[in-house]
Amino acid sequence: MASRTNTDVVKLFPRKVITPVVGTLALVIGLSGGLLFFHMGEGVVKGAHEWLGMLFVIVMLIHMLSNWSALKKHLNQGAARLGILSIILIAGIFLGSSALSQQASPNPVYTALEAAPVTTLALLFQVDEKELLQELQNRGVALTDNNQNLAEGAKLSGLDGRETIKKLMASVGVMRRLESR
Repeated sequence: MASRTNTDVVKLFPRKVITPVVGTLALVIGLSGGLLFFHMGEGVVKGAHEWLGMLFVIVMLIHMLSNWSALKKHLNQGAARLGILSIILIAGIFLGSSALSQQASPNPVYTALEAAPVTTLALLFQVDEKELLQELQNRGVALTDNNQNLAEGAKLSGLDGRETIKKLMASVGVMRRLESR
C-alpha cells in the first residue's frame, strides 16, 4: 500500500509529467556534459549544465518518491544493488583521483614574493637590483631601498599584494625586453 507522502507526491507531480521531465533533463545534462568534456561552449554550457543538474537532483528525488514502491522492489534485486554499488565505486574513484590531482593554490608563491626583499627578487628574476627598484617605483610601488619587500611597498602605496605582484612581473618583463635589445 502506498504511503501518504507517496500519494501526495503523485497528486502534486503526476508520473505522466515527472517521468518525461526526468528523461529530458537527463538527456540535456548528458549532452551538455559531453560538450564540456570536449571543451566546447564552456561559458554558457557550463552554467546551464550546473543549474539544470541542480534541477535534475530535485526532479529525480520527486520521481523516486512518486515511484517508491517500484523502486523498493528493484532495490531488493541483486543486480540493482550491484549496479548501484558499481556507480558509487566509479564515482568515488573519479572524485578521489581528481581531488588528489588538484593543482596547488598559487597563494604560497604570492606570499613568498610579497615577503621577499627587492634584493632577493632581483636575484630570483636575474635582473639588476637598482633597476628593479627604479622600475617598481615608476609603477607606483613606494619602495625606498632594496631591503624593503613588496608587502611594505604595497602598504605604503595603498595597493593590494596581488596588484603589486602584477607590477613586479610587468617591471621584470620590461627589463628583460630592454636587455635583449
